[in-house]
Amino acid sequence: MHPARPIAQPRPCPACGKPTDPLRAPRVVAVGSSVRYLCSEACRQAFSRGERAHDSPSIPPPRPSVPDRVREATRPRIDLSGMRKAVAPPEAPPPVPLLGALAALGGLIAAPFAESWLAAGASALLTFAASAVALHHGRRVQEEIGILAAVVGPLGATLAAIAGLVARAQDPTQWTPLAGAAVAAAAMVARNWLDARARRPVEEVVRALHRTLPSRLRIPSSEESGEIRYEEVPTSRIRTGEEILAIEGEVVGVDGLVQGGEAQVLLHPGAQSPVRRVAGDPVLAGARIVEGAIRLLSIRVGNERALLRITRFGAAQRSGARVVRIAAQVTRWGGVMALLFALGGLALTGNPGVAGQLSAAAAVLVAAPLLSARRSAEMPLVAAAASGGARGIVFHDARALEDAGRIVTAALCSSGTVTEGAPEVVEIHVIEGSDDDAEERSILALAAGAEAASEDHALSQALRRYASSRGVRPSPVRRAIHHPGRGVTAQTSEGTLVIGNRTLLLNEGVSVALADAAAARAEDRGYTALFVGLAGKVRAVIALRDEMHVGSRAAVQRMFDQRIEVVLLSGDHRGTIESIARHLDVSHVKAGLLPHERGTEVRKLRESGGLVAVVGRHRHDDAALESADVPVVLGAAGGPDTERGIALATGDVRDAASALWIARAARAEALRGVLIAVGGGAPLLAGAALGWIVPAAAALFAVAIDAFVLPVGARLLRRIELRVPTR
Repeated sequence: MHPARPIAQPRPCPACGKPTDPLRAPRVVAVGSSVRYLCSEACRQAFSRGERAHDSPSIPPPRPSVPDRVREATRPRIDLSGMRKAVAPPEAPPPVPLLGALAALGGLIAAPFAESWLAAGASALLTFAASAVALHHGRRVQEEIGILAAVVGPLGATLAAIAGLVARAQDPTQWTPLAGAAVAAAAMVARNWLDARARRPVEEVVRALHRTLPSRLRIPSSEESGEIRYEEVPTSRIRTGEEILAIEGEVVGVDGLVQGGEAQVLLHPGAQSPVRRVAGDPVLAGARIVEGAIRLLSIRVGNERALLRITRFGAAQRSGARVVRIAAQVTRWGGVMALLFALGGLALTGNPGVAGQLSAAAAVLVAAPLLSARRSAEMPLVAAAASGGARGIVFHDARALEDAGRIVTAALCSSGTVTEGAPEVVEIHVIEGSDDDAEERSILALAAGAEAASEDHALSQALRRYASSRGVRPSPVRRAIHHPGRGVTAQTSEGTLVIGNRTLLLNEGVSVALADAAAARAEDRGYTALFVGLAGKVRAVIALRDEMHVGSRAAVQRMFDQRIEVVLLSGDHRGTIESIARHLDVSHVKAGLLPHERGTEVRKLRESGGLVAVVGRHRHDDAALESADVPVVLGAAGGPDTERGIALATGDVRDAASALWIARAARAEALRGVLIAVGGGAPLLAGAALGWIVPAAAALFAVAIDAFVLPVGARLLRRIELRVPTR
């Protein structure tokens, strides 16, 4: 029986026009930001010579093979214009509860005629109605902060109306308490409207992210003649571990890991430049396939997908942010405290008579800013998570986002983070030999053969590429052993071959004194120096250059702007890493570290005080990432290894700096809002309890606090839009 084979829409070979399966094309050529699938080596060579007679257009036409219902279910990615519309004040704000507003207005109009019991009663009844409307429109608030915390405001307005009736009974000319009660009821209606209006921009961004996710996906259905047939099913039916197929023009519907195929992918909803994805690479739900096709293993489905976890960031759960849990306790017990303060107002107020006591109690109830305390804590976190998701920045949960906002030190694993992670051989300096070229080729052949022991390492790949470019075939070696962080040893016919840093050669009994000057010159220029020892003698120094990432300096500067101390961690020699550090203006470096030693250094940084973030890559920097308070993993969003900290869809270190900035801004906004709500509300409650503030004034002060605090999420969205670009 033939092995099962998935089917993807064939594409014409650009050289000969023959239909070619993108999932198993014999040859693939990258052209700028796109790829070409060729049917044979001969076609690849023809394509390299410039033959483009059958080349497909750079912008492919719509594919008729994709069913219309799949295209309808595929939502476009978020663009900046949509984000700007979402973060700007809504063009059509939620309507004010008209019935409540009219009832409060009617109560206010009837109050001056309180000499008539009919007018006084009408004013009180209309105030009761406005309070009931405010309570009805606050049903969502009741679910979030509790019934008691939500009911104290309307109850206070009602109590103020009762106090107005009592005052009118004592003095028929007293109509201001009834008018104040109507104003308090109107303020309660306005608070609900302000809350709905302030939530809207954040909720629009969250909904926009959710709309990017498709409602149907392709999964294997049957096998016929050794080929797998795919069917479309609702996304809700997909389970973890199932395989899906995503082809050109479609949006990925799950967080997953590429199992096969190759594609150019816009990695997140706000992405502008496609990136190549092959087997083993993670892909985030919401990514769009620009060209090619891939098979994905589902890692997270349903509500566990990164873009759907955002709605839980404002929940006061165990994994939630501390500031939200504190705010939840404030609102949970705030209703009880408001009632106790109201009882205190009955006893402590200096206002004379029963009407004065009831008025003081009512003022306490309408002044309690419980909703502001809760919203100010949760909305910045939801806004930050939504903005991050649109930029390929995934915070695992609200606790990780909050911790990222408290970072004091950021440790950057240098290779592949501040550098490109793709070193190239610059030169080979032969120490001894009458024929330098022959000696160099001989050393290069031995090095390429030995480096097969660590074929996944970037330095090994660089040596093999350089040997291939020089036409040098790797020499056979025996018992090649990779020493992580140090180098490689092997046995040859001439003796023991040692390729690595100074420590490895000295451990193997090879003196590096003759080569130290050549190595120092390379390291002063920021190159990595590899020593080659053979039969107990140092024979050559190989200099490799890993170009600085184009955004490294900007990323480090953004961290400096946040008053974060930056430390470089590297396995390179101190001379090499200090050259890089000078370019970045970083004064703290930890050089010559083995992989496990980087984790030890991170723990030492944590012991020195403050939270530590580590920016690195999965597998390469696992020890350091696992030791961090907040690991920031490049290129890992959507993959299986993002159970804590921050995962980025891209490998750009600037996104790491942006993630820390977003988290810090969100935490600062949340703390500021809570302090204003609690700090402004406490003296307001005290003044109301003592009878210094009448219900109408207390309600208006509370509305003023709400008007400033409730839009905190929308303000954060605007700040992020201005300060954090999308890439």
